[in-house]
Parts: sequence; structure tokens; C-alpha cells
Amino acid sequence: MKQAEAQTEPYIYKDDYQVCFACLKSGGAYYFAGPMSLKLLSRLELHQYYRHYGINGDNEKRLRHFTFSEVLDIAGLLAGEILLREYSYDELNRANHFIQDTKEQIEKEQVFFQLKEDEDELYHHTYQEERKLLDCVRNGAVEDAILYSRNMDVDLGKLSEKEISHWKNVAVVAITLCTRAAIEGGLSPSIAYRLSDFYIQKSDSSSDIAQIIEYRNQAVKELTSRVLKQQKSRSMSNYVERCKDYVEKHYREKIYQEEIADVLGISPTYLSKLFHRETEMRLQDYIVQVRVEHAANLLIYSDESIARIAEYVNFPSQSYLGKVFKARFQMSPKKYRELKKPAEF
Repeated sequence: MKQAEAQTEPYIYKDDYQVCFACLKSGGAYYFAGPMSLKLLSRLELHQYYRHYGINGDNEKRLRHFTFSEVLDIAGLLAGEILLREYSYDELNRANHFIQDTKEQIEKEQVFFQLKEDEDELYHHTYQEERKLLDCVRNGAVEDAILYSRNMDVDLGKLSEKEISHWKNVAVVAITLCTRAAIEGGLSPSIAYRLSDFYIQKSDSSSDIAQIIEYRNQAVKELTSRVLKQQKSRSMSNYVERCKDYVEKHYREKIYQEEIADVLGISPTYLSKLFHRETEMRLQDYIVQVRVEHAANLLIYSDESIARIAEYVNFPSQSYLGKVFKARFQMSPKKYRELKKPAEF
């Protein structure tokens, strides 16, 4: 509270667990907002967090996750309601020392950075080369995309003083750019971003440079391959593609044909006939298929019970999941898990 008294702007405290609290003083009273967690705490971290603050284990609740921008927004909202004054992001950042470098310092460092790169004769791949890679992804040219991606590694600038961090940054940038190109090439945004998140997290968790580069290459290959597959099936109308994208985003919820039709701006009857004509399956069967495939992945890569998985993918019961799962894979969920689960799990 001393820090809150020392400044007119809301004081934002961030503890060792990346949990933030906003505080300001007005008229002899203190006003607080929080806790706001900047990261998703694991069960162990959550227990340690509550223990650190002397809170009984019976009162432990999962903390809601906030972005840093949301923390600043809430601090600003608190000031607006209590002090009747608005603060910009820059004002809140500087008052709480989140931004420590001045504009002059940044400009000075940029000059020295440029001189160092000139001395090291580092060559950044050209914009044209980067566009060639993205064009390959956008057009579904799988082999060329991988080739351009690998060739550009030789001429990359240094993205970090630490070698492992450099390659992690390379992977993040490449996967992010290729994800956008894949979406431009027709890949569903929900699928593209899910692949992007998966490979970025795999790259970030690895401490082996060769493995990080391979994750990057796999991401480029899979994104480009999916664009190619999408382009080969472009006989489907935009309505059907958008319908599939809606199902992919909402498969964990109750999905009604009428709601999808309303989003697409067409009648439910027309959507039903169009979907069946172009996919040779009923929309409801497709929804079940998407849920079953997600359940199959969870059986392999999670330790959740079959009943919990059934609930997660929005099947009414474990027995119903078993019925549709057997029709799809010719075996029970339990048998599928036994056969497919990797040894490390």
C-alpha cells in the first residue's frame, strides 16, 4: 500500500507467481482489483501460491487467466471509476516501471545493434525470399515450401544472443507467417491456428536445436499439405466450408442446424440439402464424426477417464460414445486406448 500512496496512477503489483493486483488510494481508502493471473497455474503452482499467502487449502480456487493488456484495462477502469481520470497504457506502464528504457535509450541501442550486425556481416533473408516461401504455403506447394524454409536458415539474422532462443524465435516467426499464408490459401482458421499453437508450444518446450528446426519444418509441411488438400476439394461451396469451420469451433457445445444456417444466412433446409449433396453425409453425422475424432485423440494423448472424455466432446453419455466410437473405429474406446497410447504416457 506504500507504493500506492507514492504515485497518483494505479499501482500494479506482480508477484513471483505472475499474479497481478491493482491498487489505488483515494480519500483515505484503498481500492483493490485482483488477483489477475498472467499465466495458467498448474495444480502444484496453484497450491504453492495459496500456501505462500497463508490461504487454507479448502479455499483454493483456480485463478482466472488475464492478458497483460486486460490487467492494464482493469487498472485503468478502477482509476476511471474512483478517481474519474483516464490513464493510457504508456502512463500505467511507466508509472509501474514496466517500461524502463527511454525513447533515447532505445534509439541509441538500435544504432549500436546495427553497427554490430554490420561488423558481423549478418545477412537477413530478403523480403522476396520470404514471399516465395509464403506463396508456396498459400498455393499448397509442399516440397518447395520445405525447401525454401530450410534454405533460408543459412542466411538468417541473429534473433537472440542465446543459440537455443534464436532457433525458438525462428520457429515461432516461421510458423506464425506460414499459418497466415495457409489461411489465405483457404485453410480453416480454426484448424490453422490449432496447428500453429501446437507446433509453437512443441518448439518452445524443446531444448534441442535439431528438434526445434524439425518441429518448424513439420509445421510448414502440415500447413501446406492441408492447403493442398483443401484446394483439391474446392468443389465444395463456401457455405459447406463455413459450416465445417463452425462445427470445428463449437463441437464441445450443443450444435443446432438452425443456428449454423442463421450464421451462414441461408435456410436450414437448404443447408441440409447442400451439405448432404457435397459431402454425401448428413450434417448431424458429420458433427458426430468430428466429436469422435477429437475423443480418439484424447484417448491417446490424455489420461482423462472415458466418461470425462465423453462429457468433454459433448456426448450425452459414455455408453453413447462407445456406440458411435465402435461404429467409426470397429473397437471400443478402451481397446483403442490400449492399442494406440504411446509408451511415454
